[in-house]
Amino acid sequence: MLKINKILTKDILANQDINKLFNNVFLSEQNIRCPILCGNFYIDTHNYFPITANDYHTFPEQFDWQNRSLIFYKESFKKNFIKQKDSCSEISNAYILGTSPGNNFYRNISTFLYRLYFITEKEINLAIHRNTSNSIREFIEYILDIKQIKLGKYIFLDDGFYYCKNSNIPAFINKKLTVQFYEYLFPSTSKSNENIYISRRNAKWRKVLNETDYTDHLTKEGFQIVDFETLSIKKQIEKIQKSKKIIAPHGSGLTNLFFSNKKNKIVEITQKNISKEFMEIYLKYKMISNEKENEHLFFGADLVDNDHTNYLKTRDRPEKQHIGAKNIKKNPYFKNFIVKEKEFKKLVSNFHKR
Repeated sequence: MLKINKILTKDILANQDINKLFNNVFLSEQNIRCPILCGNFYIDTHNYFPITANDYHTFPEQFDWQNRSLIFYKESFKKNFIKQKDSCSEISNAYILGTSPGNNFYRNISTFLYRLYFITEKEINLAIHRNTSNSIREFIEYILDIKQIKLGKYIFLDDGFYYCKNSNIPAFINKKLTVQFYEYLFPSTSKSNENIYISRRNAKWRKVLNETDYTDHLTKEGFQIVDFETLSIKKQIEKIQKSKKIIAPHGSGLTNLFFSNKKNKIVEITQKNISKEFMEIYLKYKMISNEKENEHLFFGADLVDNDHTNYLKTRDRPEKQHIGAKNIKKNPYFKNFIVKEKEFKKLVSNFHKR
C-alpha cells in the first residue's frame, strides 16, 4: 500500500540521499536561504505540495504555506492521490512558480511571486495556473527582466495533479522574509507624503455602497481617490510608495503594503464584530503592517447582502470555481459595506491631523 512519508528538516539533514534532492539557493544580500526540490515529483495545483515520484516523500516544513499539513496525511487525500496519479498530466523541465487558481492578488504576491528571485538559471520555463491574469503575467516578466532571466515559455496548469519530470519547485518562506524580499527588490525612490483612499468601486464584493457620500470630504481633507484595479502592478507600487496615510476597504489593494515604505498610517474598513472564523483572514494586511511598523487602525462597517445572481451565471470564472457558488452567496466575506457617514467623516478629519 502506498505510503505518503512526512520528512522533517532534521530528517533531510540527517539523510544524504534525501538531502541531495534539494538545491539550496542563498541570497547573501538578504541572508535568505531557500531549498529547491529538484527532480521528479507530483503536485496538486491548489496547494503546490510536492510528493516525490519514487519514494512519496513530502516536506511539510518547506512546502506547507498555510498550515494545512494535516490534509496531506489524511486517508481521503491519499485515496484521491492514488486514484489520479497514474493518469495525471505530465510536464517536464519546468520551474514550478505556482499561482493562485482563483487568481487572488494577495495570494499571488504573498505566497508565489517572490519565488522568482530564487531562479539561478539564465533561461526558464515557468509553470503557472492557467487562470493567472495578464497583469500578473506582466509583473512576472517585469521581475524576470530585473533579474535578466529569459522566459522560455509558460507551462499552464489546470486544476488537479501533475507529474513534474526533471523540474524544480522552491520552498515557501515566511511573511517577515517576504516583506524583506519585496523591500529589497522594490526600494522606494520617493518620499512618502501623499494621502490616498483606495476605492473598491469596481470590485465584486466588499465595496462601500455609500462611498459617494464621503468622497468630497476625502478630497477636502487632502486624500486622492485611486482605483488600483485600473493600474498596472508597477503603477500600484509607485503609488503606494509615495503614500503616507492610506484608507481602504479590506481588499486586494492593501496587498500593496508589501511594497510601501515603513511607518505609514493605515485605516482599514472591515465588517463590524468579526467572528473568530474570519479573524485570521481579516488580519492578513495588519500582519504586513506589523512588519512595516505601521499604525494600522480598523473602522467597522455594516454588511449588506449582495445579489450575485448575474455574476454566478457567468461561466468559467475562477472565483466561482474555487470559492464556490454557495459560499459566495452565504459567506459574509463576500458581502458589501455601508459605513456610517458622520462617524467616518469624523475619522477622516482626525486621521488627517495625526
